Amino acid sequence: MRYTRGMKIAIQGGHYSFHDLVARRWFGEAAEIVPCESFADVFAALQSETADKAVVAIENSLYGSINEVYDLLLKHQFPIIGEVPEHIHQQLITHPDTTLADIQVVYSHPVALNQCAQFLDTYLPQAERIEYFDTAESVAHIKALGDHQAAAIAGHGAAQAHGMAILSENIEDEATNFTRFLILDRDAEAVDGADKASLVLRTSHKPGALYEALGIFANRNINLTKLHSRPIRGKVWLYQFFIDCEADTDQLTESIEALRNADCEVTLLGHYRKATTGDID
Repeated sequence: MRYTRGMKIAIQGGHYSFHDLVARRWFGEAAEIVPCESFADVFAALQSETADKAVVAIENSLYGSINEVYDLLLKHQFPIIGEVPEHIHQQLITHPDTTLADIQVVYSHPVALNQCAQFLDTYLPQAERIEYFDTAESVAHIKALGDHQAAAIAGHGAAQAHGMAILSENIEDEATNFTRFLILDRDAEAVDGADKASLVLRTSHKPGALYEALGIFANRNINLTKLHSRPIRGKVWLYQFFIDCEADTDQLTESIEALRNADCEVTLLGHYRKATTGDID
C-alpha cells in the first residue's frame, strides 16, 4: 500500500476490472477508484483534478503496445512514478446453466478478445465477438441483457461480483500472458531507488542518427528494455521513439545530456523502480 484513504485513482474500465485490481494492489483498498470509459478519459480526469493518480495499461505480451496510451503519455506528460507487470488470466463468464453450445455472442475488451482468439476459434467458432470498453463491465452487460446465449471474458472478481458463472477458466491463448501497467501522477515526485526510465527520443533526420543515439546508452552500460516508434503528428514519415531503459540517476542524467548534445530532442516521462510480476485472475 503506497497511499492513504481519500486518494482518488483514475482507471480505464470499471470496478473488478484488471485496472481496478492493479490500482488496489498499488494504492491499497482505502483508495477511491474513479472508473473511466476510455484511456483519454483517464488522462482527462488527471488534467481536471477529478483524480489524484492514475493506472493505465501500456502493453501486453500477446497483443503488443497500446499505441493510444503512448500518444496520451506524450501529449499530457504526467510523470510515470511506477510500473506493475501482471500475469493476466482470462475467464469465460456466462449465466448459470449456459453451455458452450448455447453461446452465440462474446463480449469483452478488444485486448482480451485478442488474448483469447485461439480459444474462441476452437471452442466458440459460432459466436460473434463484440468489443466492449471494459472486461468487468462486459460481465455486467450480459447480466443486464439476461441473454443466456451471451458470454463475457473477464477475471474471477467480475464473475463473483455480478453473481455469474465461470464456464471455462484461464482461456488466454498463452500461459505467458502479461500486461504492464503504469502508475501516473499529476506532479513529478522523486522515487527512491529509481532504476528504470521511460523517455521519448526524436533524432535529427540524417543517416545514422538513431544508431548514434542508441550508442549513447550502450556506452554507459544502459540496457534498453523497449524501443517503440510512433509517427510524429504533422510531420509525414518522421518518427519518434519511446524508450524504456534500466538506469540509475547518474546514468540517466549523463545520457540525456549526451543525447541533447547530439541534436536529439528528449522528453523524460518518468524515472521509477522496476517492479516484480504478480498474478491476476
